Amino acid sequence: MQPLNEEQQVGFAAALCAQLRQSRHRQGLTQAQVAARTGGLVSKAALANYETGHRSLRIDVFWVLARALGEDCGRLIAGAERSIVPASALRGRSAISIRVADVLATTDVALAPVRRWFSIRHPEGVVDDVTESLGEGALKALANLMGMTVNECRDRLIDLAENTPVEAPARLPSGGVPQQGGPRRDEAVRFQPTSG
Repeated sequence: MQPLNEEQQVGFAAALCAQLRQSRHRQGLTQAQVAARTGGLVSKAALANYETGHRSLRIDVFWVLARALGEDCGRLIAGAERSIVPASALRGRSAISIRVADVLATTDVALAPVRRWFSIRHPEGVVDDVTESLGEGALKALANLMGMTVNECRDRLIDLAENTPVEAPARLPSGGVPQQGGPRRDEAVRFQPTSG
């Protein structure tokens, strides 16, 4: 993997702040409400500065804000990366991380074995913020179940993520358990490439 340049680092930082801002807007929260949810750890003024990029976002502050918004840190990071890294650059990486709820939400027939595998691994059905890393071994097993190569399996998951809006929150039907006929198609699939 090639090192990032300064422009990419700045772009990622801005994209991560945008992910936090989009989450706040989606939930209809004001900056003051989010600041209050941090228990005084982040002020409204500081949040405004983070959201606009006037202040650098430290990892500990990011974690506090993500928790205040009820967001999964990995999902926000993956969304920021996808917004600055072309999907074509993600192909060929050995491992990806994927949100379980998003896999369960797809109606893609080719991904039915993947959906079934995750439903067996998570029988409790409460998977809204669960992310699993799929290494080469897991991708190989899933590709075998799907009747395709590992690269085709990986590419299928990337293609699915490319065709899904990044900012849409993934949610299972009420109660966290898919209804008869499977989950809805309007739920987003999120993945995060990992080194490996």
